Amino acid sequence: MNNKQQAAELAAQAYQLDKLMREEQGLMPLIQSGFRGGLKPLMILAYLLALLLTVAIVFCAYQFFTVEAAQQNFWGFCLMLAFQAQVGTKIWIWLEMNRTSTVRELKRVELALAQLQAQAVAQAAAER
Repeated sequence: MNNKQQAAELAAQAYQLDKLMREEQGLMPLIQSGFRGGLKPLMILAYLLALLLTVAIVFCAYQFFTVEAAQQNFWGFCLMLAFQAQVGTKIWIWLEMNRTSTVRELKRVELALAQLQAQAVAQAAAER
């Protein structure tokens, strides 16, 4: 294989990688990727929990500002607890989305390596 053939092959591979990268751009494909894995039911549950915690935050904040001063400590504590729970839930969701994205990228790299290995074996057999 001469230099021109190698350059053409590398350019074709770079084009394929750029095409794959363009497909994965944006927030929506990243969010949707979390629902494609084996943890889909858990991801749905996490989103429902985040929604429920949002309602709890709004309710606790409303109660905090409308109750008497003696009860504000309780509602303030509940507000902070709901807020911390929502932060934890959203961090888990984000980490899960990144994990699925990373696993998918690793599978693509494995596939590309297998294709390159098959091409190398075919070229070695053709040269003999």
